[in-house]
Amino acid sequence: MRHTWRVSPAGRVIGIVFMAFGLWVMVRAALAGARDGYDLGIWYGFGFGLAAVLVPLLFALRPAVILTGTDVEVRNPLRTRRVPLAEITDAKTGYGGLRIETRDGRAITAWAVQKSNVASWSGRHTRADEVADAIRAQAVS
Repeated sequence: MRHTWRVSPAGRVIGIVFMAFGLWVMVRAALAGARDGYDLGIWYGFGFGLAAVLVPLLFALRPAVILTGTDVEVRNPLRTRRVPLAEITDAKTGYGGLRIETRDGRAITAWAVQKSNVASWSGRHTRADEVADAIRAQAVS
């Protein structure tokens, strides 16, 4: 059994829109540079466009929590960590992400699923709670 949770669909769509904007800026900068010469402003524009592509790629499309029969893989923007289910003691939700606590006292935060403060204050059950419940259920069994 393998279950994957990613950033919300709205978050992924916003990331794709920003990436499209970044590609558009890069193309415009390349065309302007070919026409007028590659001065410093063109390179700044190209760099901005490149950042507008890479940042959403890292923060909106890459993060994921993958639950398998033996472990949990937490894929954050710059690092991927694997935690065996036998090592997990708890999974808690919060604004900063899903916090997975291990037997040796370490905590791994998964950015892919987050619970808003409003949902926490109102006691509303969210997708992040479902992920935490699934991880806790697998860790116990």
